[in-house]
Amino acid sequence: MKKSLLTLVVASLTLSACQTQPSLPVTQQTPAQIAPATASSAKPTAAASTAPLTRASSRPTPSLTASAKPSSQTPVSSQTQTSAIQPAASQPQAPEILISRNYNTETLVAGLRIGNTEADAKAIAARHGMTVDRYISGIRTVVFKTQGQEVTKLLESLKAETGLEYIEADQIASQKPDSEKAVTESFRLKAGLEVNDKYFAEQYGLRAMNVPEAWSLSRGANTIIAVIDTGVAVGHADLDGRLVDGYDAFSQKAGPKAGDVSSLNYIMSSYKHGSHVAGIAAAATDNGKGIAGVAPEAKIMPIKIFPDFSDMIKSIFASKGDDAQTIISILADSIVWAADHGADVINMSLAVNEHSETIDRAVQYALDKKVTVVVAAGNDRQLNNARNYLAAIPGVIGVGATDEANNVTKFSNSGDYVSVAAPGFDIISTVPSFLSINPYVKMSGTSMAAPAVAGVAALLKSKYGATATPSWIKQRLEQTALDRGEVGRDDLYGHGLVNAYKALGGN
Repeated sequence: MKKSLLTLVVASLTLSACQTQPSLPVTQQTPAQIAPATASSAKPTAAASTAPLTRASSRPTPSLTASAKPSSQTPVSSQTQTSAIQPAASQPQAPEILISRNYNTETLVAGLRIGNTEADAKAIAARHGMTVDRYISGIRTVVFKTQGQEVTKLLESLKAETGLEYIEADQIASQKPDSEKAVTESFRLKAGLEVNDKYFAEQYGLRAMNVPEAWSLSRGANTIIAVIDTGVAVGHADLDGRLVDGYDAFSQKAGPKAGDVSSLNYIMSSYKHGSHVAGIAAAATDNGKGIAGVAPEAKIMPIKIFPDFSDMIKSIFASKGDDAQTIISILADSIVWAADHGADVINMSLAVNEHSETIDRAVQYALDKKVTVVVAAGNDRQLNNARNYLAAIPGVIGVGATDEANNVTKFSNSGDYVSVAAPGFDIISTVPSFLSINPYVKMSGTSMAAPAVAGVAALLKSKYGATATPSWIKQRLEQTALDRGEVGRDDLYGHGLVNAYKALGGN
């Protein structure tokens, strides 16, 4: 059932203290969700039940390079050629069809087989009454724009296109923040603290991970953390000078302001999400303002994959219902863009609750380019503990959340994909503001834990350089983590609470 556009956009970015799933011009429930917040005061509402696929049912990530060709055979002589038994010609294979429970009705995503090009994709689109919306060359993936056709019928007709390796419905990815808390303004004693940031004493997460001690070994210099999220308030006092050029995946525009967000984003917590995440990872430190970032000398690459508040207002007058939605094609494009433009670490505080070949390809592309990928585990453990397939992709660092007592939070997802844990309850960080009023808030969620780990990954990359490959960083974080919960690895804490100082070689 299609709903009004305002409902669609608001639903795709769930509001504070709300766990409703987005409603879109899609098939039935259970969209993918982003992973920001459950707060101590918020009571979760019932969520639609899911029946997520098991990882065993997922297909392996397609190879992005051509396989070795067989050696040529000895030619048959002209006298015997007519009687020689010729090998049977291999039959072209039909593409694999993947359809999710909740998808965009206006786009389809397909992976091209080796040897096929964007021109081939355009020809396929023309044969089926579609156009090419975007082509992601790094992973040979095309996004088709439908013209009102029924998606399931299009998928059936596309089975005849042997130039495609797979075709999938364009699954929804959306936020699910739950709450935020205002920061109380009172006198703060700063004497004796490692740095002079106003709220540093309240940043228990830094101390829990031994980050201040780690700064003597690395501060993240010459590294870039891509924050794939709602965009970042580039003019924020604690983020000013901390950013490199970003990317708006909706408009496919890049530049210094491309990943910026509207100042109207201060209105709702879900629109503040990307700025909050960015501050945790790499806010300016020891500047007498606000907070200290985990990697204070790292740079942030803001990549906007969710509409902000001004987009929502504009969409009220738009003619089409899906234009401002976030889907896996946009997410994949953003991952590839970050990998191609110098990111050392990618943080994704969001969840994709069904398997996607396109996302597998994009994440593998980033890992192959030596980019560490950090993903929030999700906030659904009290509801249905829906598996986050984005965090479960091999090589990704899936992050759970802990509280001030270093105990796993009640909302933090559990599963075999949780690699490590980090503080994610009542975390203070940067947000967009109007006239610089209330530019800091506290949020809770695995969304807040993930960028803390992304910051530590940047510290490791800065110190160890080329040695710090994604697999090396993941293993280093796991091996040096403080064991919590059951002895050894468990599904709540993973390998334990991240210890930045020990990971960097401190004793």
